[in-house]
Formats: sequence, structure tokens, C-alpha cells
Amino acid sequence: MVNIDNMKNIVLGLLIILCTGCNDDFFNQVPNDRLTIEEVFQRRKYSEEYLATVYSYIKDESHRTNTVPWDPCSDDLDVTYDRADYNSYKMNLGNWSASSNYYEFWSHFYRGIRSATYFMNHIENNTEMIANGEQDRIIQYKAEARFLRAWFYYNLLRQYGPFVIIGDEVIAGDLENDDVQMTLSRSPYDKCVEYILNELEIASHDLPLHFTEQPEIDYGRATKAMCMATKNRVLLLAASPQFNGNQAYKDVINKDGTHLFSQAYNEQKWKDAAKAAKDIIDLGIFDLYKVKNKMEI
Repeated sequence: MVNIDNMKNIVLGLLIILCTGCNDDFFNQVPNDRLTIEEVFQRRKYSEEYLATVYSYIKDESHRTNTVPWDPCSDDLDVTYDRADYNSYKMNLGNWSASSNYYEFWSHFYRGIRSATYFMNHIENNTEMIANGEQDRIIQYKAEARFLRAWFYYNLLRQYGPFVIIGDEVIAGDLENDDVQMTLSRSPYDKCVEYILNELEIASHDLPLHFTEQPEIDYGRATKAMCMATKNRVLLLAASPQFNGNQAYKDVINKDGTHLFSQAYNEQKWKDAAKAAKDIIDLGIFDLYKVKNKMEI
């Protein structure tokens, strides 16, 4: 019996040697958790995984009671279930204050912005993609990251109003709280809107209008149509009474005295939002969802 067991071990060892001997790269593989950031941008696969991480900062807006609270925290609906761990329930009851810190997404979206910017600054140096002549793919991936960065800024605009525009700079993640880069002033609301719109315009030039060849694989990836839709959202938000000449914000200023909200009502903002919506409709590639059985609704 001992001899049989030894024979099994020998055969197994020979099989392992044969299998690994057929692949010269077997012993050259590095676990993903041990990759340096420089190595990430040497291979297409690793860069795509990094881009997927940037996408992961998108909040699921269909989850209305936890990750995105807008409906439960407005008068659109009433949260009737008693769940102590649901912040939307607490807010619906008025059981919150300025120190509650519910749905604090400021730091979350700035982490997404930082990741997107880092990707944009390094994807053009991907050695494998350059060697394979995949320049068009590099341009598209960079445009996707630019759209994502604009989307994160839009989320900040929607929740917090004026934000800090970082641009293409990657701020270190280990700065002290009193560092000058941690105390940058917020930009005026209209300037924030202008920045997002400009980023969307740049990204739209290098993105496909709509993924059609393999939609089941590319579903959810940035497109020109998404840029146009986000542009409409931004313009509609800027035209709304909340931000279009709202006198309630007349005392909201930076330390240098800069007003963060314009106090002058601008009707042109409504026209711009309407045109952006019409541009999407005129694409002719979208339709309303249809159901054959009304009981499915």
C-alpha cells in the first residue's frame, strides 16, 4: 500500500511539472493585491480593473432607502416602516440635526474624483496598449473616466451646492487637516455648473453615441448619450428656483467675500435646459418602456 501511495505522489508531481512547464509565465504571475500602481498601467487588464473601480463609486439610485435618500427624505413619499438602521426613516420623522451626518457623500465622491483623475493622468502610458496599437481604446477609457469625474461632481452639486474644483491635480490622500490643499475654497455655483458642462463636452467627443454591438457587456458604460443626459440634469438643476436667483442664499459667501450663489434670476437657464432635453429626444435612440400586460406594472 505504501508503494502505491508513493507512486501516486510521483505521478501527481510529474503532472504538475508538465502543466507548469507548458506555460513560461506561470512563475511570473503576481497576485493583484501585490501590484504596484506603476504596474497597473503596464497591462490593459489591470488598467481596466482600475477603471472598473472608478465606476464602483457610482451610487445605486434605485436603492432609495439607504444609499440614495432623495425620495424618502422629501414629500414625494412617506417612509412607514420602523427600521432604526434606516437613516431615511429617522429623517422622515425629523429625528436628525446638523451633527447627524446622515448620507455624508462628500468624501465618497471626492475619492471617486481622485481615482478618476489618477486614471486619466496615467492611462496614456499603458505600455501593453501602446505596443498593441490600441490608442483609440486608450482615448475612450480616458473619456469614460472624465465622464465619471463629471458625474461625481454633479452628485456633489446636487447634494451640497457649490464644491471645490480640483481639476486634473491628484491630491495626496495622507494630508493633514490643516494642509492648504485641505482648506481650498468652494467655487461659485455657476462656475461649478460651467466646469461640469465643459468636462461632459470634452468627454462626449471621444465616446460612442450608444453601445450597440455588445450591449449586454457594455451596459452601464459611459456614452455620448449619457453625457448629454447628465448635461440636461445639470442645467435643469441650475435653472430651478432653488439655485436660480434664490434670495435665501444671499449671505452664503466664501471667506474672501465671494458670493457662492447668484442673486439674479436668469430665464435663459430654463431655455438651455429645455434645449438639452430636446437634443436627447432628437437622437431617436431611446423610447419609453412598454409592458404588454398592465398587471406587470
